Amino acid sequence: MTDTTAMRVVPSGKVYRQMFEAQLQLSRSLTKIPSKEKPLPALVKVGQISTDRLPASAPIIRLTREDTSHGLLSPRQRTWAEGFPNDPYTENPILYKQYRDFVDRQVTGSESTEAGKEVRSLPENVVPAKTGSDINDRIATSRKERHEQTVEDLHQALNVISTELEPRITKASEETLQKLAEGDVKLEQVMARIKSDDALLTYSLEDLNQLWDELAAYTPARQEWILELDKKLKALEEERMQKIRSVFQEYAQILEKTAHLLAPDLERFLDKESQALNQTCLSNRRAYSDLFVRLMSADMEREKGQHAQWKRRLEDWKALKTKMAVEKFRDFMRSEDIIKPPGIEQVTDFMLTELTILNQQRLDLVQSLSELRPPSSTKSAVYKWRQQMQKVTQELEMETVCRTCLEKVEAIKQELLQEGVLDEKRGKQVVEEEMLPLVGEQQRIFEQNLETMEKSQEAHTKLVEENLHSLFKFAQGIAHVWDMHEIGLAKQERALQEKLDECRHSHDYANQEAEANLDIVMDRMRQDATEEALRESLGKVFDMLEKIQESYQMFHQDQLDIVHTYPDMVQSELNNFDNAVCKYFSVDRTHPDDKAKLLETVPPDESRVSVASRPSSRASLRSSQSRRQGRKVTREEG
Repeated sequence: MTDTTAMRVVPSGKVYRQMFEAQLQLSRSLTKIPSKEKPLPALVKVGQISTDRLPASAPIIRLTREDTSHGLLSPRQRTWAEGFPNDPYTENPILYKQYRDFVDRQVTGSESTEAGKEVRSLPENVVPAKTGSDINDRIATSRKERHEQTVEDLHQALNVISTELEPRITKASEETLQKLAEGDVKLEQVMARIKSDDALLTYSLEDLNQLWDELAAYTPARQEWILELDKKLKALEEERMQKIRSVFQEYAQILEKTAHLLAPDLERFLDKESQALNQTCLSNRRAYSDLFVRLMSADMEREKGQHAQWKRRLEDWKALKTKMAVEKFRDFMRSEDIIKPPGIEQVTDFMLTELTILNQQRLDLVQSLSELRPPSSTKSAVYKWRQQMQKVTQELEMETVCRTCLEKVEAIKQELLQEGVLDEKRGKQVVEEEMLPLVGEQQRIFEQNLETMEKSQEAHTKLVEENLHSLFKFAQGIAHVWDMHEIGLAKQERALQEKLDECRHSHDYANQEAEANLDIVMDRMRQDATEEALRESLGKVFDMLEKIQESYQMFHQDQLDIVHTYPDMVQSELNNFDNAVCKYFSVDRTHPDDKAKLLETVPPDESRVSVASRPSSRASLRSSQSRRQGRKVTREEG
């Protein structure tokens, strides 16, 4: 074996052990030169023997002072040694060695030739050589055992923390559940007070409301218990996190001192453990939140159910009270406490006065129709007017107005037939001989007057209803014209908005594309290293900004152009509305004097509508005639 120059020891910490052993193996293989003819001399030094004495297969290594001054490693090898693990910018020495081996195999020859060379280069006597000491393995094994023991202690400490906190969590939950259960019992006792109908009838409406207030007073306390439980659980979880944090800090220092793993690997290990614990803590917090939501939802459902139950019992209470009142009223109607009114003429005058007031209300409603002008002249306003008119007209009907009078007449008949002033025998004689004929005659006259008034009222109501219906149709047509005008304006406004949105969408699309290109140029400018490249990129940026500014100006101008078309659109709708109004009212804006000629061409139905719009005078006349007739009949009866 030939000697080479002395190798300088590489400082520790710069080379990983695998790379160092690979380099050592490479340097040893360079010193083992197979010889085909004869072995080399025991000692060959460069400069002391001529090159013709060396065999052809023995290379001569000449190292200058400049080569040895930088150490044994070449610049490429120093790059490998000073690089970081998994560095994408540093060349992989293993791949480089594989590539050189592949090139050497291609140059030297086939596998059989190479195999022959390797066989011939084998030494005659194989002497096992000790590669090194196992102290590193033993240190690594010891560190591994201490590391695993520390990790196990860490897990044990975490389990101890969980063991300490779990009973406290269970205790807080059980206390809250016990409070809620006791509250449920009290609520059931309160609801049991109105369970039976007999007990329910002893309550008044105020008492029932107080009972519900008593039930509702439990809700804040129950929710406060749930909130306290949630706060306790969150506090316990925060305490758990503090303890876990302190334990982690303590055992992280121990693991760092153990030095079984490199700092990055240890950080990854601790990060993995902390991530698992964080997931567990997040799961706990999620479970606490779910518990809080479920408890609050259950309490709200409980309150909702109790309110529904209380509502049902309240309806039952109202039904029972109504039934009792009806029975009492029936008893009153069947009783003998019905007396004759002091003066039937006063009652009749009162009814006539009421009819006059209701008729005046109807006239006021007819006059209020003339006040319906745009924009208040809508279909809803016309329908509302129609409903008010129908309500007033229904009050004028016989079934409603005369109901009180008929009840009074029935009371009078009951008084005449059932008045017990005399004994039974004498009373029967007086009634049959003196009172019954008078009562029968008075009853016949009164029924005849009622029939006459009813027929007159029905005829008058029918005529007024027809006229009011025609007036309603006419007013409904006016409201329809205004509604169509509002719909047209809404369509024009919607069309304007659609045009503006379409213009904005097209501008936004182009602007996003321009901004994306600007971001690309800005990113490229951040990566430029020369002043010329920066100036070129800056010029492109300014050009793009000017284009963006121009696009915003064009967008603004387009928006203005679109908005400027809106007055013409509104004017078109106004013209259409004007034509529709003129057509509906049969007038001509250009020739107002021709209104009489246009009215001649109106169909009979529309003429009827125009006439029907003035029914108030005839209705008032008929109403006054009816009142005079009623007063005359009343005087005759008196």
